[in-house]
Amino acid sequence: MKAEYLLRDYSQHPLYRTLHRFWHPVAYSGEVTDKPVRVTLLDQHVVLARLDGTLVALADRCAHRGAALSNGAIVDGRLECPYHGWRYDSQGHCVKIPACDSLTAVMKPTVPAFPVSESAGIVWVCLDAEPKFPVPEFPEFDDPAYRLVRGPAYDWETSAPRRLENFVDFSHFAFVHDGSIGSRSRPEVDTVEPWRADHVLRFERAALKEPSVGRKRALLGIEGEDWISVANSYHVTMPHTVHLRRTFENGKHYVLLMAACPISATQTRSFWWIARDFGTEPEHDDFFLAFEAEVLEQDKPVIESQQPKLVPIVGDEVRLELPVRGADAVTQAYRRWLIELVRDEQNTAAVRAA
Repeated sequence: MKAEYLLRDYSQHPLYRTLHRFWHPVAYSGEVTDKPVRVTLLDQHVVLARLDGTLVALADRCAHRGAALSNGAIVDGRLECPYHGWRYDSQGHCVKIPACDSLTAVMKPTVPAFPVSESAGIVWVCLDAEPKFPVPEFPEFDDPAYRLVRGPAYDWETSAPRRLENFVDFSHFAFVHDGSIGSRSRPEVDTVEPWRADHVLRFERAALKEPSVGRKRALLGIEGEDWISVANSYHVTMPHTVHLRRTFENGKHYVLLMAACPISATQTRSFWWIARDFGTEPEHDDFFLAFEAEVLEQDKPVIESQQPKLVPIVGDEVRLELPVRGADAVTQAYRRWLIELVRDEQNTAAVRAA
């Protein structure tokens, strides 16, 4: 097959269009304070703002002359455009045209307003008026037994589905993460059986041995050999959020939440949290952040090298990759669900057009 995918325009790709129907993370809640903030979701510039205590997400383009509202200010509970002072309410309705305010009610200017929500310290936006699934859950976020650490958001030159698949790909641990969370001496992968629970793809990995990291072992209070036994429980909220709960042999837990934002079809920003119920003193935070940063730096060049950037699940692209029975069970289950979502969206679009 020719490599047209190397320079492909994904804007009309069925999967990329389908992603408009879902909640996506766009910022940490703490980043949206008393000033408007620009984010980009699926190539759409969006401005986030808190207007009289209400979080809003509007298209970042004034209806007058197209200036970015994110460069403006919040004035009297309204979002003011920096160019001519037009002001917008939480619904995107223009409520003031300073140059000729009597025309405000006549012209009735508006900018698109998008569904927005806050959960797990993250701002979520959907570009469709009716999100298909609920916002992902992070039960440990409000659990006082856990120490929470917010990881710095990071950008990769890849698609959000590729980022998600990387997180739940077990067979790369032995080679990309040899010595940290995997070992070349143990490349075999157990077969897991994913299942669906509402809008979540779930799967469990029974207790496995992985390399011990000295300080982590000490904080866990585990003594003994150079390997630690840990069971892993995964919840993948479609399409790009994964909650991983790791249970160690002494019953302690280490939890990761990773939510991937498709800035574009080929650029992804990931937001993430760590939650742990051991070594909960703040002075240990940097150790855990550094460990995860090392894992991410090992993954990044490999994932950014993948072609095509968007997972090949439609048309002739499917033939570009060869899945391995058993080892790729999770990825195959994930892709089957993506294909179903694409078909559902295509059917919905056909009904709307009829």
